[in-house]
Amino acid sequence: MIYELVPTELHDKLRSFLHNLENITLQHIETCPFCGENGFYLIRTKPTNTYRCKACNKYFTAATNTPFNRLTPFNWLEIIFTNRIKNKSYQLIAEKKLGTSLEKVMRRDHAMIDFLQQHYPSLHKWYTNQKHTTLTPTLSEQHKTINAKINALLNEQTPMCLYCSSTETTKVGTRTCYRCKRCRRSFNLLSNTPLNRLPRPELWIDFINLLIAGKNNIQIQKKLHLNSNTISHWRSAWCEMMKKWDCEALAIWCSHH
Repeated sequence: MIYELVPTELHDKLRSFLHNLENITLQHIETCPFCGENGFYLIRTKPTNTYRCKACNKYFTAATNTPFNRLTPFNWLEIIFTNRIKNKSYQLIAEKKLGTSLEKVMRRDHAMIDFLQQHYPSLHKWYTNQKHTTLTPTLSEQHKTINAKINALLNEQTPMCLYCSSTETTKVGTRTCYRCKRCRRSFNLLSNTPLNRLPRPELWIDFINLLIAGKNNIQIQKKLHLNSNTISHWRSAWCEMMKKWDCEALAIWCSHH
């Protein structure tokens, strides 16, 4: 899933960086980071594996000479990185994913940004400046799918009745509500979905486009003149609907507040 959120041309860089994080997490070391020799021995294992080089006699860990030095536990790094790519906030990662402080999450993310700047400048540029505004081909395609489904829903004239399967139906109002001429029952195409009773369908596509553009709730509120509770509810409902429509990558992209 994470690769669907990153531009294709950066996949090799991303794969290499994730491999770096994995090596640090597993504390995999091949050579001394100071002299490059491969002769070393383990000194202690807590709080992390510490080694001593036989050639230069210096002590080191898997994170020595990197921005991650002493930022244990190392497995947090990949968790933070992947969740940040998914547009999760620092606070959510700290409270829901790791159960730690906001400061610790931010410190580790800043360390990864430093590492990316040193070793993967193109990935660093995207991660720091463009990840909220640049759509990958997968996201662009899913955006088109969502807009097409919305247009189809709002422009449907004679859908099949949910009760008797008759096509002798007529639209009621501007929403997705219909009345069957045969069984005389009313139905809603969005019943049992997150969009059931969601108001103002004429604003749905504009709302989706603002989500895609990476706008936060306050910006959307000012643009569409809706209250903050409505914006929060709409974002949650639409992200859930995107998942139901097999657009999970887009749902992850739009879930950021």
